[in-house]
Amino acid sequence: MIRPELKGPLLPFKGKGSVRRRLRELESRRGAIVEHMRQVIDELNAIFRPPRPVHLGLHHNGGYHHLRWRACIGSGGQAFLGLCDSDAGRRILSGLSPSVRRVMLAFERRRLDLNLASSLCRHEELRLRDHLAKLDALRKCEQQNCE
Repeated sequence: MIRPELKGPLLPFKGKGSVRRRLRELESRRGAIVEHMRQVIDELNAIFRPPRPVHLGLHHNGGYHHLRWRACIGSGGQAFLGLCDSDAGRRILSGLSPSVRRVMLAFERRRLDLNLASSLCRHEELRLRDHLAKLDALRKCEQQNCE
C-alpha cells in the first residue's frame, strides 16, 4: 500500500538534464550569496570605523562560505567568536551602547540568514553532484550486465 506522503514524484527532477539545470541555478545562487556577504561586510565597515570591537570576515572552507565574527586578541591576532552564543561575544555586546548593540544584532541576524542560505545551497549542490555520479556508476553497471 502506498502511503499518502509518498504519492507523486519523490524528486523534483525528471532526469539528469533537470539535475544539471538545478546545479547551474545553485552555482549562480551561491555566487549571489557570496556577493551579498561581501556587501554586508562593506556595510558594516562603512558604519563602524576602526578600531571596531568586532568585524566580519568571509570564511571559505570545503566549498562552503560563511560570515564569521572576528575580534582582536591580546597578542595582535584574531579569533572567531559567536556574537550571541559565546561569553566573549556577549561581553562585547554588553559593552556597547543600546543603539550600537541593536545595529550589531541586526548584522548578526543577516549573518545567520546568509550563512544558512549558503550552507543549504552548497549542501544541495554536493548531494546533486553525488547523485549524478551514482547514476553514472549505475549506468555503467547496467551496461556491463547487458553485454
